[in-house]
Amino acid sequence: MRMAAVLAGLVALSGCVSPAGEPPAWFSERQAQAEGGYPSLRDVPRTTMANTDPGYWAQVEADLIAARDELKNHPRNEPAPAEGTDEFVEQAREVLEESRQAHPDE
Repeated sequence: MRMAAVLAGLVALSGCVSPAGEPPAWFSERQAQAEGGYPSLRDVPRTTMANTDPGYWAQVEADLIAARDELKNHPRNEPAPAEGTDEFVEQAREVLEESRQAHPDE
């Protein structure tokens, strides 16, 4: 019984092995990609493509400043005052109590 299991295992493994002269298809594909080569670092351009137009950047700066000022002047920008917390808590309790009264226990 043991010999049959070993023999079956060897037969199964032999199905996974390809002949020495014939590598698997996935290996051949990867090898073909690698043989295509990598780009040479000498081909990388040394120039920059940055926009150095001062007029453009002045306009960008003006747009950012306008957006900042708009956010600063928005009424919701101010933090809530710390003094009014008791009033808020009392209103929340009233709303909660109204909700409880609207849905009595069955």
